[in-house]
Amino acid sequence: ILGGKFSLFPSVPFDPVSFEIRREQKPLVRALFTDGNTRNLKVSFLSPEERQNFIGTAYFRKEIPNGFPETESLTKVVAEDDFITNEQIEKLPIEVFDMSDFCTSQSHAEEFLNHALMIRKKVDHGIKFETTPQAALGLKPGDYIRFISEATHTSRFENGVISADGVVQSVGNNSLSNVHIYHWKPGTEEVLEATLNVVNGRTTNANLYGSVFTVKQTTESNRLYKTESITYTDEGLIEVSASHAPLLSDGTLA
Repeated sequence: ILGGKFSLFPSVPFDPVSFEIRREQKPLVRALFTDGNTRNLKVSFLSPEERQNFIGTAYFRKEIPNGFPETESLTKVVAEDDFITNEQIEKLPIEVFDMSDFCTSQSHAEEFLNHALMIRKKVDHGIKFETTPQAALGLKPGDYIRFISEATHTSRFENGVISADGVVQSVGNNSLSNVHIYHWKPGTEEVLEATLNVVNGRTTNANLYGSVFTVKQTTESNRLYKTESITYTDEGLIEVSASHAPLLSDGTLA
């Protein structure tokens, strides 16, 4: 909703003349936010249910010259680079997108399903913060912004638990080699720092047994986000809500 009016606008880079999607085009960053022009940063990670894979079905309208239109459907499961068995597919939930009121192209329906599946796969968190009206001048929902912060939020892939016998349980086990961590053991009163090294899923440091940990951040967090909403607060500031937009190594959207 822009200026009180409903409108349609592409959510990915596109050609402004033909409105065709440009996959090789880097997102245009409309604003930069840092620790200096924001406050009250809040990070919310999506739950496993919100990131669950699904079977997507889109309904679209097939026009027939001098006849009545027909409603057809298109079903997709996962992105092409994923591997999934038939047994796993049967257990996936089904989500239906009825686009028959406006969609008259099968390719349009297919592009939408691919986009919806990739969002479910790639987007894992969102942020909300307050900023000044000057810093958000010209910004509108759908625009891409960059957020750079030293008070970075941790990543779910850089947290974990160490069992009583030294087994490290973390998604990023393979990358936990000689990394600095914060760790805490139930029953103690202090969060300590240490160096964690994982070999074959275990750590040999007995002092870390039975602890929870998070990898210590030593660099700034620099991520791209897509704005979802922009509202005024009671204090006259601007509250911005945005979702993470992961990038590939060449700077294009993942």
